[in-house]
Amino acid sequence: MTTEESDVRVYYRVILKVMALLGILALFSAMISGFLSEPRTRHVLTKSVDITSLAPGEMLEVEWSGRPVVVLRRSEAMAAADAAFAEGLYDPGSRFSQQPRAYRNAHRSAAPDVFVAFAIGTDLGCRLDGVPPETAAEQGWGGGFVDRCRGGRYDFAGRVHDGQTARRNLEVPDYRLHPDGRVILGEAPEMTAEEGF
Repeated sequence: MTTEESDVRVYYRVILKVMALLGILALFSAMISGFLSEPRTRHVLTKSVDITSLAPGEMLEVEWSGRPVVVLRRSEAMAAADAAFAEGLYDPGSRFSQQPRAYRNAHRSAAPDVFVAFAIGTDLGCRLDGVPPETAAEQGWGGGFVDRCRGGRYDFAGRVHDGQTARRNLEVPDYRLHPDGRVILGEAPEMTAEEGF
């Protein structure tokens, strides 16, 4: 090998090492700036749903955030069915489910007569159908929601029955009830002092 060929090889080695070093420095710089930058707040669109004309026992479905959402006006018969079949639920206290902390109560909602949840099952993400207490009584349960794929059952508070393929309650999104009778999807509920911040 001539001296000239040797010099060319050394030149290329130096160039490659400098390029590798610059790449590592760029990656390191990007990582550091990511850690030190201000966290970006996600802009969540809100949606207003008027439920003033929704009678007890009726529900409606709307699209929000790319997913279907069910809004149910629970009747006394629905509340009674939930109470009667509570022992057969997998997670009756909603300890393992996803809902705003303010709604971690027996009815999993802002008010006992209104229930809001994403209208998709928690095992395969299938759409849900409502089953009234009268129809469900013939099948030996209290009624609520059934997913269209595997027939997974949820009560009127979106709590999954034990022995189903689904093991999580229906997901309750952030929402709040407006005094004028609207559900505002995408707005976090206000926490009370005893619930903490």
